[in-house]
Amino acid sequence: MSATLTDIARATRTSVSTVSRVLAGGAVSKRISSRTRERVSGAARKLGYRPNLLARSLRTRKSNTVALLVSDIANPWFGQIASLVEQALHREGYSLVLCNSGEDREREREYLQLLPQKGIDGLIVVPVLHSKQDLLRHLPKNLPLVILDRPIPGIPASVCSDENQLASSLCETLDSAGVKKVAVVRGPRHISTHRTRHKLIARRFDIVALHSGPAQARTGREAFIKLLGESEDQSEPDAIICTNNFLGQGVIDSIAEIEQPPIIACWDEVAMMHLSTLPVVTVVQDVPTLAAGCVSQLLPQLWGEVVEINPIVLPGRVITNRAFQQRSGGVGEGESGG
Repeated sequence: MSATLTDIARATRTSVSTVSRVLAGGAVSKRISSRTRERVSGAARKLGYRPNLLARSLRTRKSNTVALLVSDIANPWFGQIASLVEQALHREGYSLVLCNSGEDREREREYLQLLPQKGIDGLIVVPVLHSKQDLLRHLPKNLPLVILDRPIPGIPASVCSDENQLASSLCETLDSAGVKKVAVVRGPRHISTHRTRHKLIARRFDIVALHSGPAQARTGREAFIKLLGESEDQSEPDAIICTNNFLGQGVIDSIAEIEQPPIIACWDEVAMMHLSTLPVVTVVQDVPTLAAGCVSQLLPQLWGEVVEINPIVLPGRVITNRAFQQRSGGVGEGESGG
């Protein structure tokens, strides 16, 4: 049975209220002498005291818990973001709850309604909903909130990559490699990042084929099979551009040994791409800085500080593998900045 505040008070010959103030920490505990604080903390450790977090949250109205709602928990890109956010929040005394919308609007709405009832102190969200009104109608008015990856007009606390810069860097690298005609494999149209990337690609290249579907590897595999079937009726593309790394991985997995494979291009790094014999070029986002930006915008809100919060927009960089460099005559040697 866990020790109680009364047990600690008895062991240290202090009052229950004194023990409570010491173990609460913060400014309240500093009113107690350092000698008493040390005695109480030592006794708590010795007796194996474990605080009742539910009771504490009811008393303080704080759970020291932040939720991160991502759109696809299976994507390693979101896993990396979540890991870095968790580490940064842990250093500040917060725990992280990770949730997955699955790119589904209704599931996202369920989480937006449920998480505040769970007593979270703040929320970082990669939204499927794309309007301020749709998002905020499900959340308490003053809940600390940061938008990640997909900025929403009217919500200043947001952290994302510069999609124009990323697309420009990727397209310039492909253009330097002699690419003229492309096939596009796109994620769902209702997701702003996939829609924007498709639009930016269309400004630079002649799109001879388009396949869209869930932002999963299976969509990339389906796209390549479809492309093979249509190649007799239309000119073959110089490159296949995918609007995320999962789609790109699916295309790569589907390409057998062919004499002159197209260049595979996508957003975010593909696993083991440096070992592939296929020419691959990706434009990668600055994940550590994205994660740090989310935490830096959320903490002042959690602490009740009145500060001006402005959107954070970050550049990315292009990475190519050896097969691409050999195909393009040295364009994009390993990495090139945006």
